[in-house]
Amino acid sequence: MADTHIALAVIFDVPAGEDYKSYFPKFYAKVKAGTKDTLYYGFATCGNKVLCREGYTNAAGMLAHTAEVKDELEGMIKQIGKEKVKILCSGPPSELEKIKPHMDGRLPIKFVDLDAGSLLLNAFPKGCADTHVTILPEFIVPAGKVDEFKAGFPKFYAATKNGPGAAGCLYYGFGFSGDSMYCREGYKSAEDCMKHGADVKDIIDEPLKAVGAANFKLNVVGPAAELEKLKPKLAPRGAVFWELDAGSFWL
Repeated sequence: MADTHIALAVIFDVPAGEDYKSYFPKFYAKVKAGTKDTLYYGFATCGNKVLCREGYTNAAGMLAHTAEVKDELEGMIKQIGKEKVKILCSGPPSELEKIKPHMDGRLPIKFVDLDAGSLLLNAFPKGCADTHVTILPEFIVPAGKVDEFKAGFPKFYAATKNGPGAAGCLYYGFGFSGDSMYCREGYKSAEDCMKHGADVKDIIDEPLKAVGAANFKLNVVGPAAELEKLKPKLAPRGAVFWELDAGSFWL
């Protein structure tokens, strides 16, 4: 099944000493009472930085949510400064086009066009705590190499859906924003993430070598206990780990 959901990562670089955790319950309450097109929602932290990990069925759901939390978001931005907020929004190009005219021009936002071959391998949970692990690698693709990278997508999709890791993979797909190629991945647990790693271990070195270590970034979001299991494998690759708040949920 194709993955067509809208994923949002809103990153706040919170100045030292500023309170931010008091905002979490306010946002959670608003989201639970709001649009039913929300899939998952939760905050994660890395030092003084806060990441809001959000998923929506479609563009309409994301825009409805934006309207619902407008006052709380304005308050948070006013407190920390708009220059300390960054947004990454990924989804099918046709859905992103519906979102773009409505986004706040004051905030830097990067849109990632999701590849049509992206996979939804297991049904999303509903009405429970969200403990899933997101892996988000970013490759800065050398000039003239985009088509070459895209040609490699089918073998990664095949390895993902046909390997032992498929049973624990929620979503998996590539996307581009300029010369940045992302792989949007979600797993039920750290163990499932590692099973997927074994599924693609014979083909992952090729893109890593093509871009070089300086042009590769890796962000990992999940509960603290799951992150600890992944650190031995991913920390040597320079991964940034975001600890998911216990209040995070699947709607």
